[in-house]
Amino acid sequence: MIPRPFHLAAAALLLASCVSPDNPSSTIVRDSAGVRIAESPLEASGDQWRLQLPPVLQIGRNEGGDDGPDLFGRIMQVIRLSSGDIAVAEGLAHEIRIFDDGGGHLRTFGRSGEGPGEFTTLSTIAELPGDTIVAVDPRGGRASLFTSSGTFARSFLIPRLPGAAAPNVIDWLDDGTLLIDALTRSPSRDTRDQSTHFLYAVDRDGEVLGTLGEFAGQQLGRNGYAMAFSGRAEFAAGGNLAWYGHSSRFELIGHDRSGSVGRIVRMDRVPKAVTQAEIDESRAAAEESLRGMSGPAAERIRATEFASTHPVHDRVLSDKAGNLWVERYPSDAIEDSGDREWDIFDDEGRLIGYLATPGDFRITWIGAQLVLGVHSDPLGVETVRMYRLDR
Repeated sequence: MIPRPFHLAAAALLLASCVSPDNPSSTIVRDSAGVRIAESPLEASGDQWRLQLPPVLQIGRNEGGDDGPDLFGRIMQVIRLSSGDIAVAEGLAHEIRIFDDGGGHLRTFGRSGEGPGEFTTLSTIAELPGDTIVAVDPRGGRASLFTSSGTFARSFLIPRLPGAAAPNVIDWLDDGTLLIDALTRSPSRDTRDQSTHFLYAVDRDGEVLGTLGEFAGQQLGRNGYAMAFSGRAEFAAGGNLAWYGHSSRFELIGHDRSGSVGRIVRMDRVPKAVTQAEIDESRAAAEESLRGMSGPAAERIRATEFASTHPVHDRVLSDKAGNLWVERYPSDAIEDSGDREWDIFDDEGRLIGYLATPGDFRITWIGAQLVLGVHSDPLGVETVRMYRLDR
C-alpha cells in the first residue's frame, strides 16, 4: 500500500474573515477549498474554565492493606461509559475494573495470559458503539472486545505494516475506526535527520481501511537519537477526525479516515529558545544516569544533540463535544505553579477556553461537564478522580 502524500491546503488570504473587525484578538475562521482554517493571534485568550474542588468522585486507596479492586498498581487509562459507570485499565494486574458512579466496585474482567480475554500487556481501553468495551494488548499485538457485562466476545490482530516499528494505537473514531501510528522508514523522502510516523485506519475486524499519510516526527542528531527538547508528533482522535500536530509549531490538522484534510487549527505562539543552562543541566543529568557505564551505547547517549527551541505544546486530546484540548508545553506554563495548562478550541477551531489542572492529575477522559483521570500522590500511588468542570 502506497502512503498518501501529506499535503496541506494553503490558506486563501483574500477569503472573508468571520471575526468582527472591532475584536482583532478573536479567532479568525476561513474556508479554503473545503478546509476549515482557524487562526488565533498571540493575544487571544479563552474564558477561564475551572475544576470544582473537591473531586466529585475518588476511587482508590493511598494506603496498603488487603488487596482489593480499589487498590491500583498502575492505572493505564480511565474512561466513563455511556451508562455512567467508570472503567479502569489496571496495567499491573492486566484487568479491567468497572465501578458505578458512586465508586462501588461492580465487576472485574481480563487477566494476565495469552488466551481469549487475557492480556500480556494492557494499555488502552475505549467504548465502541453497541456498548462494547475494547482493550489493546500492545505486546500481544491484538485488540479484545468485551460486552458491557464483561463477557469476552472476540479479538483481532492489530495489523503491522512491513518495515514499520511496532504499531501504536492512537484512539478510536466515533464510528469504531481504529487509528494506528507506526514509526517507519519513509519510501518517499530521506529520513536520516527526522523520524517519520505513518498513520493508518483499521476496522473492528482488524482490516486496514486505508492510510492517512506520513507525518514528521522528532528531529534526529548525528548519533541517530532524537535531539533533546525537540518537537514531536502528537496525535488525537475526535468525532470523525484524526488530529496531527508537530509540537515545534502550533498547527493542528484534522484528517478524515481517507487522509483528506478537513480542519486546521493554528495559534500564533512563538517557541522559547533553549538556554545554555538547560543544556548544561540536561548533560549533567545524563552523566549521572550513565555513571560507571561505557561502550558505544553510552557514548551515543553522551553525544545527544540539542534543539535550538522548545516545543510550543504538549499532549492533544478531544472531548465528547468535539472540542480540542491542547496542553501547553511546561516552558509556557506559569512558572513554579506545577499546574498543567490547557487551551481549548471548539469544533470550528475557535479558542473558547483556558484551564489549569493540578500537576499530579493526568486527564484521560473529558465529557461535557466532567473530567476524569489519574491522581498520583508524592509516593507515586495512583487513584481515580473525577472533577466537575465549570465553563
